[in-house]
Amino acid sequence: MQEYIFGIGSLIEQASRMRTTPAARYVLPARVRGYVRGWWARTGSIGFTTTFVGAIPQPSASINGVVYAVSEEELKASNKREQGYTPTDITSAIEMLTGGPAPKGRVWMYVNDFKPGQREQSLPTAQFPIVQSYVDICLTGCLQIEEGFPETTGFAGEFITSTQEWSKYWENDRVNPRRPFTTVPLFTPIDKLLQKHLPTLFTEIQLAPGRW
Repeated sequence: MQEYIFGIGSLIEQASRMRTTPAARYVLPARVRGYVRGWWARTGSIGFTTTFVGAIPQPSASINGVVYAVSEEELKASNKREQGYTPTDITSAIEMLTGGPAPKGRVWMYVNDFKPGQREQSLPTAQFPIVQSYVDICLTGCLQIEEGFPETTGFAGEFITSTQEWSKYWENDRVNPRRPFTTVPLFTPIDKLLQKHLPTLFTEIQLAPGRW
């Protein structure tokens, strides 16, 4: 059986995805219903690190992302990369955004398996903030999808608005943050999207290191 991965965060972005699965240059945009994305994943890291996006079941919600085929070895490598998440079969919940049929195979998404109260303890804090470099990777991937699939206009905006628990604990850790175009070519559309959808939080992002 052919295996697929549904990426909802950094796996949306081509270069980030291809570090683990070099053959996954091309993807298809999709949406999964019955799950919600949010800033509540620390993936088992020790010490000072960051908070990443994760997913948990929620019947009324949906998540946009990308689907791509992987071999058994690539799936194992991706599982290792996504330590702290639980690979979950979401084949029956996938909806392609290009109008085509769903993949003929098994589709996996990396989900957070929280115990009661654990999610609330995993939200962004001063020690585990949201960092702009990770936001940039996710939204660069979303903008790549919009460029490659004209019918997905608004894909990046949907990523922002469908993601819960954006927080004031948010550091702008871009290299040379006053001149970010040298390291983040799409910083202008990314910042416009964040300013549009999160106007209050956008004005409060702190240059690293944050001082809350």
